Amino acid sequence: MTLEERKFPIGKWTPENSYSTETIAENIGIIEQYPAKYEQLTKNLSADELAKSYREGAWSIHSLVVHISDMHILHFARFKQALCEDNPQGYVPNINGWINNREVPSIPLADALLLLEATHKRWTHLLKSMSSEDFSRTFFHAGRQLNLTLAQALHMAAWHCKHHLGHIQIALDSE
Repeated sequence: MTLEERKFPIGKWTPENSYSTETIAENIGIIEQYPAKYEQLTKNLSADELAKSYREGAWSIHSLVVHISDMHILHFARFKQALCEDNPQGYVPNINGWINNREVPSIPLADALLLLEATHKRWTHLLKSMSSEDFSRTFFHAGRQLNLTLAQALHMAAWHCKHHLGHIQIALDSE
């Protein structure tokens, strides 16, 4: 497996100009279903397994679960913000700073999984309540330096779910 395949096991995210109702529904399904996939894949891992990484110098499985639970709170908040304000600037965190906080190594995996599950339940409830016009609302993503529609942001979040699950699978398959 090449370094690029390890970094981007499902490829890089690319926004599309428009999304069908079916694609939006599929992406909502990913948001709804992926916390269970993370839990199923990681909940019974040993400390040694949780310390595994998908490539040299990359985050551990434990850190990946903490990261996705943190970032998806942010994704959810961006949706709420974009539904209440006209094209707000979405907060972009220092993800390396967040993952290097002293608390991260001691966070029980079960807590990170619980936070991911709860965030996704709330987010799914919000997503299912949104109209097609709501998915056209935008926010400015300062990290990417572009305006994203909420349909694009949903697609990016679904990609993010699959992207890091791919990293965990690579780490577990590595010797």
